Amino acid sequence: MDRRLYRELWTLRFNKMLDLEKKSVGDYTALLAECRRLHKNHSIEPHLERLITDEKKHVLLVGELIEILCAQAD
Repeated sequence: MDRRLYRELWTLRFNKMLDLEKKSVGDYTALLAECRRLHKNHSIEPHLERLITDEKKHVLLVGELIEILCAQAD
């Protein structure tokens, strides 16, 4: 397979992953805010906070993968 095409396909995949991870952070943050508003100190809050932290790490990781991919020569 042509190396440029291969890189373009991975770039598309990683950008899609980045969009999904960013959306997940927003969705979990909204869910946590709603949980706090409706149910003060609910036992699920730490789990949602952990999910938000994990998704933020995924955003950073995918960003690094995109940087590595872009740094490679054709």
